[in-house]
Amino acid sequence: MRLEQAPRPVPGPGQILVKVRAASVNPIDWKMRRGMMAKVFPITFPRVLGRDCAGECEGRLIAGVSDPRTDGTHAEYALLPVDQTAPIPDGLSPEEAASLCVTGISAYIALVENARVSGGHRVLVHAGAGGVGSMAIQIARQLGCEVFTTASPPTHEYCRSLGAIAVVDYRSQDFSTVVPPCDVILDTIGGETHRRSLKMLRPGGTVVALAADPIPKGERRNDVRDTMVQVRATRERLLQLFQWASSGIIKPQVTQRFGPENAARAYAISESGHARGKMVIQF
Repeated sequence: MRLEQAPRPVPGPGQILVKVRAASVNPIDWKMRRGMMAKVFPITFPRVLGRDCAGECEGRLIAGVSDPRTDGTHAEYALLPVDQTAPIPDGLSPEEAASLCVTGISAYIALVENARVSGGHRVLVHAGAGGVGSMAIQIARQLGCEVFTTASPPTHEYCRSLGAIAVVDYRSQDFSTVVPPCDVILDTIGGETHRRSLKMLRPGGTVVALAADPIPKGERRNDVRDTMVQVRATRERLLQLFQWASSGIIKPQVTQRFGPENAARAYAISESGHARGKMVIQF
C-alpha cells in the first residue's frame, strides 16, 4: 500500500462526489487487495480501496457505501451511488456515521430482515467484538433478544457492555455445548463454526452467514433455515441506522482513528482478526 496523488473522480449518472471526512476499514478492503474477492469483484491495480465514508456534498453532510467495482472511499474525494447514501442527522459525527454503513447494514439485514429477530429470541453472535458483531449485539438486545456471543478473553467485558448476557472464549470453550439452543445465530466465521452452529439451532431457527471462510457442504437440517446475507446499502436502511444511533438506541463503535498516512496499519489490524469495534481513516 502507498499514499499518492490521484485525479479527482468525476461523477457519472446516478453518482455524487463526496469530499471525504471519514472512511471506515472493513474486511472486504484487504480481501479485495489479497485477491480473495476476485471472482465477485475483479480489480486492476493501482486501486483505491474502501467501501463506506461520510463527508460533504453540496453543502451538507452525508454518508453511504461505494460501488465495489470502482475506486473506493479511502481518499480525499470519492464517488457514491446516490441511492446508497443518506443525510447525517444532528448529533452524529462523520466518523460515527461512516462506521455504521457497511457493518451496520450487514447486521441490520442479517438480524432484522433475514432472521426477523424479536423479543424472546435467543441469539448467538459470533465474533461479537468486531465491527459487525458489535452492531449485531446491540441491535438484537434492543429488539428484546437474549444475546450470547463468542470472543477472545480481552474483549469479554467489552461485549458485555454492548448487551451480551454471556461471552464464550472460542479458543478454550466449545460454544455449541456451553450456549443453550438458539433461535438465531449470526455466523461471521464460516467453516467448522458454521457446521456446529447449525447443530445447536432450535427447530425453526435460522443461521445467517456473513462468513469469512467457506460454508462447508454436508448434512443439512430440514427443520431450520441456513441463509447467506446479501448486503446492499439503501437510503432507507441507512436512515434507520442513523436514526437509531442519533436517538441512542445503538451506539457507534469507533475505537481507533488513523490518518491516511497510517492506513496500512489499520489494514494490518483488520487482517489480524482481532480488531475491536470500528477503525476509521480521517481526512
